[in-house]
Amino acid sequence: MREIAAVLAGLLLMDFSGGASTQPIDYENVGMAGAQKVMGKWVRYIVLREDSACITVQIFKAANMEGLVRQKTICSLGNMHFQYDFAFVGVRKIEFEPDRLSLEMDFFNLRGGARKDGNCSIAIGNGSIGDLECSLEYGSEYY
Repeated sequence: MREIAAVLAGLLLMDFSGGASTQPIDYENVGMAGAQKVMGKWVRYIVLREDSACITVQIFKAANMEGLVRQKTICSLGNMHFQYDFAFVGVRKIEFEPDRLSLEMDFFNLRGGARKDGNCSIAIGNGSIGDLECSLEYGSEYY
């Protein structure tokens, strides 16, 4: 009986959150954040200080940040993970555009420490969050 109650509670939680799974955010470690209406929904981004530039993007139904529609944490550029494939990744600036977030980022190569500046973006659709896309070339791959 307890298992059924736990399943029902989980389904109710999913229903109220719009099906979006969320991980708790440590608000005491927020280094950069912003919120604005994009594509008719409220979008918030959060970058934690100690998270190696991972960017959490959330879409909400209302300006009071209730009714989470979608959440995505981005910690990679293509198949290259910020923590394992770069010496350092930093987010300098994030701006809202009509259909995306525009980011200015620094990428330091794991081998040799060469710095590359990246003009990047994350597409925001009607309830969808795209991947990080940048105008960078690493090895034979272009992101």
